Amino acid sequence: MSVDSFANFAAGRLCSAYRSIRFGSGVRAGLPVVLAAGLTVACSQGVPLRSSEQTRMVPTEQAFAVPEPGGPAVTAIIETSYSNATQQDILLATSASTPGQNMLRIQIFGPLDPKQAGPEKARAGYLPAKNINAEMRALFPGVRMQTSPYFVQNKYGPFGYAVGRSASGDTCFFGWQRIASTGFTQTLIGNKGSIQVRLRICDENASEDRLLQSMYGFTITASFRDKNWNPYGEPLPPAESLGRPGAPMYPVTTAPQPVSGPIGVAAPARKAGRTTSAAPKTTAPPKLPAPIGPLVPPPPGTETSSSPPPASSQAVPAPDAAVPLVPPPPAP
Repeated sequence: MSVDSFANFAAGRLCSAYRSIRFGSGVRAGLPVVLAAGLTVACSQGVPLRSSEQTRMVPTEQAFAVPEPGGPAVTAIIETSYSNATQQDILLATSASTPGQNMLRIQIFGPLDPKQAGPEKARAGYLPAKNINAEMRALFPGVRMQTSPYFVQNKYGPFGYAVGRSASGDTCFFGWQRIASTGFTQTLIGNKGSIQVRLRICDENASEDRLLQSMYGFTITASFRDKNWNPYGEPLPPAESLGRPGAPMYPVTTAPQPVSGPIGVAAPARKAGRTTSAAPKTTAPPKLPAPIGPLVPPPPGTETSSSPPPASSQAVPAPDAAVPLVPPPPAP
């Protein structure tokens, strides 16, 4: 420590002791009048006010995670340092009238630099249900949140969520997740660390399915450059049927499929059509060609009609007939 720093430190401690005597007991007994007057003048300048180094604003480019493409915009980031983790409250744009701030909270636990660590310690383990309910009451005042009973997971693993509706009609969503390697994948020296995720969103127009999609679309962009830090665990091996005979694989169709119901559940395939067949149409008989050649009169004594015979009853010589038609002899 330099001489100037030591002098400033000693002067600060002396002024602190003098203020405690002056404002605490209100008595300056035992202090000479000259010394008391000198301390009053020296300490009247005060101590410079400094902002907390544990909590600070950081640029949006240093966010630990980014929302899904097309999701709410990042407006600001508040970073808090703990003794075992660093937390970022990534504030998101909102159009709802429900009290509270939309945010994506990321807590990264790992080997922190002691110079950047804070005095307090953050909870690193799994949270019981009562703690989740306490968080929801703090983040959604006056909103009754209903925890979903369904099992869901994103690219980082399983997560939980709850949905509610505020008095103003906004749809509110709260998602929570802990990312950590489990089981035999976490060794004494490898696959250490964990990540806590909280997502708080209230929106006046989005549906429950749309807000749920936000838990699938965010991406964590921060990590420790330490070979022992890996909360994601080992990568999954390829499928056992990959490359083996007797296990055909087909390409996925590129045609867009309509989605209804929960996100990630494909809508049932549209039926090809009705199985009932229409009644067969009645087809008119083909028209016969017009007769050709001279008409042969009937034999004498037969009844004749004044009207000419229909075209279908008229005798038509076969085009390939080799013998001409001869009229019968007259009656005796």
